[in-house]
Amino acid sequence: MDQDPRSRPSSSYPNQNTYPNQNTTRRTAGSGSGMQTPEGGTVRDWQRNTWYGPVPSDINPFDEPEDAPELRDSRSENVNQHMGEFWNRENTGYQYTGAQPVSPGTPAGKAFAKTRKPRKEISFSAVMKLVGVFLLVLLAGFLVLRFAVFTVREIRIVGNSAFSAAEVIRQSGIKLGDSMLSLKEEDVQRRLEENYNLRFRYLEKNFPSTVVLSVREREMCCWLTYSGILYCMDKDRMVMYETEDLNERPAELVEVKGLNIRSGCRVGQTMVLTARLQESIYSELFLEMKVLGCTAVIQEADLSNPDSLLLLTRSGYTVSLGNSANIHAKLRAALLVEAELQNMEMQGGTINVNNPESPVYSPSPL
Repeated sequence: MDQDPRSRPSSSYPNQNTYPNQNTTRRTAGSGSGMQTPEGGTVRDWQRNTWYGPVPSDINPFDEPEDAPELRDSRSENVNQHMGEFWNRENTGYQYTGAQPVSPGTPAGKAFAKTRKPRKEISFSAVMKLVGVFLLVLLAGFLVLRFAVFTVREIRIVGNSAFSAAEVIRQSGIKLGDSMLSLKEEDVQRRLEENYNLRFRYLEKNFPSTVVLSVREREMCCWLTYSGILYCMDKDRMVMYETEDLNERPAELVEVKGLNIRSGCRVGQTMVLTARLQESIYSELFLEMKVLGCTAVIQEADLSNPDSLLLLTRSGYTVSLGNSANIHAKLRAALLVEAELQNMEMQGGTINVNNPESPVYSPSPL
């Protein structure tokens, strides 16, 4: 260990007057005003008791000032003599160590517990209140969308001709002010088709407030007599009209013969046939006749034999279709041949279109 600076000879200090423990006088400003300095100036009052010589060097900072020697007695020997592990330990600068956990039982832990703010815990009732507020906001938003935003303000009807738009709307049950969200297509179709003259096609919702309803009006296309009653039907075998007066035969409709009826002979009901094949032939034949627009050309249709279907035109030509295969092409061929025969002024006869690509005309026997 280094020698105590107080035991060094006085010659080891550059300026003996600056060492406080030597029997020399420190070079300070005097106690009176106007004290002379080595440079010949006068020291002012605010400069008193200050150093004006060279800066002291190699001075032990733990030595007491000479005007307070009593501090030495209250200090440890290790501090004054630089003894102990602290003074012998190598110092590499500021040292940092992480915070150590504080034990709750220690005084430091108790002090920390007093200063620490208690952690707030969310109670179950607070959580339920938040959930209730969220549900109320959600319900309010739904009610606003349903009754204020998405409401029916306009209804458009498509496909009507004999029925007015007001009649179709009244039959559908849709009203202005109804909720767009609660409007169901199945309910509209059921109410609409309670009137057998109307058929439902589709319902379109144009948000936020427009409804488009497309309908189809049933059209009578044929008639028949059964049990002394005349029935008029559409292409779906829906009975549209009935009468016991057989003289009221609609001249513009096609007379159907050979149907094997089982039930459904009431206005507003679908006539049921005994054979599914005959029902299929009926529906396909009158659908193709409507597509080709030849209902007004055909006067009579005999469907008694599914393998030999016969038509009679209003011009007096008999058309043999054969079976129900490829009815569309057979009807087109029959119409073209009939038009050509009328140009040739040929009267009556049979047009065989079993092979629609090679139709055969047979004139009536004399």
